[in-house]
Amino acid sequence: MDIVIIPSLNPNEKLIKIINELLDNKIKNIIVVDDGSDSKEIFNKLSKDVLVLHHKENRGKGAAIKTAVKYASENFKHINGYIFMDSDGQHSTKDVIRVIKEMNTQNSIIFGVRDFSEPNVPKKSKWGNKISSWYYKLLTGINMPDTQTGLRAIPYRYTKILLNTQGDRYEYEMNFLNYIGLNHIPFKTIKINTIYEDNNSVSHFNAVK
Repeated sequence: MDIVIIPSLNPNEKLIKIINELLDNKIKNIIVVDDGSDSKEIFNKLSKDVLVLHHKENRGKGAAIKTAVKYASENFKHINGYIFMDSDGQHSTKDVIRVIKEMNTQNSIIFGVRDFSEPNVPKKSKWGNKISSWYYKLLTGINMPDTQTGLRAIPYRYTKILLNTQGDRYEYEMNFLNYIGLNHIPFKTIKINTIYEDNNSVSHFNAVK
């Protein structure tokens, strides 16, 4: 069983489209975490086949990930792994299917990495990733071309690490990456589509922070 986890804050209609495409491609066991959104309208429109967990107030992406992982690990059996994706349309269903397949075939952590040399990449994303990739190489000695990717597939055996990684907001994902690098836990990367619509205006990510 593969668990797809989608943290979401104030989503638009894209989230409905994402969910429908996943379900149409036989991807089930989807958990959406409403991280204290101002309105529940979009969540109420989602398919009844999707589990929606709610935070009463905004706690951050890292906290949303931990909420979903904790719930899944306590309520589902025979989990192969967790697949994390964003709710803003940056990840195609095709790429989600690819990282799931790679995780189950390689039995390894898989990161979907984007090509930041493409002309549609916003400057803040390009430079934010360049700096964090440089930092990661300095810290761990490992080359990671896309430290900020939200498309990740993590085998079940790393559940405790996912739950114990420090940070409740966007720093959580970098902290997880730092931990596995410093502790010599291997991972693999695959190239995915680089999708930025409307200059990524719906993202809540702060590149400077």
